[in-house]
Amino acid sequence: MYLGLSESARATTAEEARFRINYPNSRPRKSRIIALDKSAGGTLEQLAAGYAGGEAHFLRYIEAKPASDSLKMLPVDAVLEDLAGKRVSLTDEVADADVVVMLTTAGASAEAAEVIGNACFVRSKMTTGLVVSSADVPALELGRTLTAMRPFAAMLVVSNGDEYVGEMLSALRV
Repeated sequence: MYLGLSESARATTAEEARFRINYPNSRPRKSRIIALDKSAGGTLEQLAAGYAGGEAHFLRYIEAKPASDSLKMLPVDAVLEDLAGKRVSLTDEVADADVVVMLTTAGASAEAAEVIGNACFVRSKMTTGLVVSSADVPALELGRTLTAMRPFAAMLVVSNGDEYVGEMLSALRV
C-alpha cells in the first residue's frame, strides 16, 4: 500500500516551490465592468473608488441601439457610459477587452445581459455575471434574474452583499 503524498500535498512542498513564478502577471487584463441597472451603478461607483491600477473600465449600460453597417454579425449594439458621463459604444469597449463583467442586482431586469453577452460571444470574450442579492429579495426574483443572465455569462456568481463583489473582481484579476 502506497502512503506517499497526494498530488496537492506534494505541490505545496519546498521542493516544488522552486518551480513557482514569483512575480505578478506581466500583462494586466483589460477588463470592462458594466452595471446593468441603477442599483448596480452604486456598487460600481464604490468598486471604482477603491480600484488601484490595471486597465479596467467601469461602465453603466444605458440602452440598446441598432448596430452600424460595419457590424454584420449582430444587429444590436449598446450605449454605455463611464463614471465621468462620457458615452461609449459597447462594440468598441468589448473589442478591446479581455474580460467583461456584468454587474446587476437581484430582481432587476437582465435584458442588457443578452445584448452584452451576445457581443462578447461573437468576439470570444470571457464573460462573468455578478448578481448582488440580499435577504429581503424573494427567491423567485433572484431566480428570474439568474435565469435571464445564465445563457450570457460563462460564470455566474451570486453575492449577498456589495463587499464580496470586490473580492470576486480581485479573484478574476480585474
